[in-house]
Order: sequence, then structure tokens, then C-alpha cells
Amino acid sequence: MKRERIKTVILAWLPAILYMALIFALSSIPVLASYSKHLPFRDKGAHFLEYAILGALTTHASGRTFPELHRARVFLFGVALATVFGISDELHQAFVPGRRADFGDIIADFLGAAVGGLVRLTIRR
Repeated sequence: MKRERIKTVILAWLPAILYMALIFALSSIPVLASYSKHLPFRDKGAHFLEYAILGALTTHASGRTFPELHRARVFLFGVALATVFGISDELHQAFVPGRRADFGDIIADFLGAAVGGLVRLTIRR
């Protein structure tokens, strides 16, 4: 791989990786769980928005990494990656005191990632 290509790929993935680290760090804080217990729809909305951003970032990075792929495949890869991360984060939360894994959060994560990925593809091309 050429040096310039490596730089392009790293710069494409860096925002997504840093954002995933932020999500992981925030989901490790037990105190944040108490704020969303009484407002389940607000919690789902936060998950949707959080993963819409991640879906846009992973779709962007996928497109920069695999420019030869059809847009639909770039979209599917970006959304799948964001969704798998969402599932792993929910499993992680099962081990954080005061938090729990929630299937509804996974659905909100997937829907947000899909909308974010679509918005990213629409804006870019």
C-alpha cells in the first residue's frame, strides 16, 4: 500500500475510532444510567442520534477505504460495523454497575446507524 493511501485510510477511520472510544467511555460510567431510567424514549432518541453520527462516520470511512465498492456495499459495511459496535457496547454495559444491556437500545442503534449512513451517502455524492 502506498504511503499516501495509508494516510488516507488512517485519516478516514480516525474520527470513527475516536468516537467509538468516546461511546465506550461514556457507557462505562454507572452514574449516567440513572438519568435515563425514567425517560425510556429519550434514552432511545439519544441512542439513535449517537449511532446516526457513528453510522455516518463509519460509512464515510468505508467509502474512503474501499472507493471501488458500490455505494450500497459501502453503506452496508458502514452500518453493519456501527451496529456490531452497538451490540458489543450493550454487552459491555451488562457488566457496568447500574447499567444493563437493552435490546431496544440495539434497535435504536441500528436505525440511527442506517439513517446516518444514508445521510452520509446522500451528502457525499
